[in-house]
Order: sequence, then C-alpha cells, then structure tokens
Amino acid sequence: MIRTQISFDANTFPASLGQYVNNAKIYDSSCSKSAHTLYLEGDVKAFLKMAAAGKLLREKLMTDFMHSQGLAAKVLDYFSDESGDYLMTEALGGEDGIAEHHLADPQRLAACFGEYLQMIHRLPVHDCPFPGRTAEMIAESEANIRRKYVDKSILLEDISRAEQDFNHLKHCGKDDVVIHGDYCLPNIIMQNFRLSGFVDLGTGGVGDRHYDLFWGIWTLQYNLKTDKYRTIFLDAYGRQQIDPLRLRLCHLLAGFTE
Repeated sequence: MIRTQISFDANTFPASLGQYVNNAKIYDSSCSKSAHTLYLEGDVKAFLKMAAAGKLLREKLMTDFMHSQGLAAKVLDYFSDESGDYLMTEALGGEDGIAEHHLADPQRLAACFGEYLQMIHRLPVHDCPFPGRTAEMIAESEANIRRKYVDKSILLEDISRAEQDFNHLKHCGKDDVVIHGDYCLPNIIMQNFRLSGFVDLGTGGVGDRHYDLFWGIWTLQYNLKTDKYRTIFLDAYGRQQIDPLRLRLCHLLAGFTE
C-alpha cells in the first residue's frame, strides 16, 4: 500500500485520539474518494480512517465482529460528531495483496485468495451485525436503474440487456454467508501469503457468497492484467459451491450499486 509521509496538526483530531497521534509519524494511505486514511507510526501502529458523519459506524461494527473471529484488526477507537467520523484500528502485520512480492507469484496468490475467502464464508451468520445484504443491494440496484445509474467499468455490455437479466435473476439471490462486501486484493493483508486479516469491511454483512466471488475474479483480472488465474481462484474456493446464475446476478449488483 502507498504511504506518503505528511505533516498534520494533531489539534485537528478529537481529543480522545491524542494518545495515538501525539509524537507519531503520519502517512497518507488513502485509496478511496469517500474516506481519508492515515497511517500512524508511533507507540502504536494504527490506521485512522476519516469520513462524513455516520459513514464509518457500519465498518466499525463489522470490524469488531470480524476481529472477534480472528480475521480483522482490533478497533482502538471510534468517534463521531457533526464534523465527521473517525475510526482507529490497529495495523495488521504484513502487506496487502497488491504488494510486489505477492503479485510476483500470481498462482500462489490466486490460490490463497480463494482459500481465505472460504474462511469468511464459514463464519457464523447469526453473530453478524448486518443481515440481509443481498436484499439491500437489490433495492439499491432497482433505485439506480430507475435513475439510469450504472458503473460502466463493471457492466460493459448493453445496459438494456443487463436490466433484463437483473429483473430475471434478482429473485435467485440468497443471504447464506457472511460476506466481505469488497473482496479485492488491496483488502487482504498477508505476511508472505500467510493471512493476517481483512480490512475495509464497511460493505460486509450476511449476503450472497457470489458477490465476494465476483469481486475476487474482478480484482485478479484487474491487478494481474489477465484472466488466466480465475480458474485457480475458483478451484481453491470450491467450484461445487458456485452457481453461475447467482454469480451473474452478483456481477449485475456490482454494476448497479455505488
């Protein structure tokens, strides 16, 4: 992950975060337009994510849940007021899935990526704080179709055909496993391919396993510049659990949601 050292006025942070910010080296580690992320290197190594008010509560709760299962960092602090949300988490040991030494061994990367997704999908759904993710995404897709929104980087086909497929398939979606919600290589942290945990969990919940599978396929193609590692990923995950119709639905959900 990219980290650029910056200067930052500690007085601009909520007072409760002072123990982590004071005397720490601060690096900009942002990779999203919706949130600003800083890496703090002080007495405690941590990440501080900042976003609009109320935007990070879901991520905080999902991170707490995943940490309780041994698959995410510990939340150190969460603060919210009218000025915005602040989420502080411990830094996991290792580097993300797009680190150079991970990308240099794409076969092993794709296999690990499939195996580690199974670890999320085996978690107890009754303990997850957010049920009904597929229904949420279907409702959002229906609203976005009405206002003619589509992510054309995800849906490259004729949009009228995509809408027809969505309306035909939307009833086959299931909420059967805990999903990451943004299962992309930058969101898995490993130490030489050994899993440390997952990050950026704000769109997770109980949903359709094929949503994570779609994004897994997408990120491997995007980051490795080829689709030839898709087979390794799906074999490592377990092809017997894959339904092509639900995978197609989740492709559509990714294109019709923001």
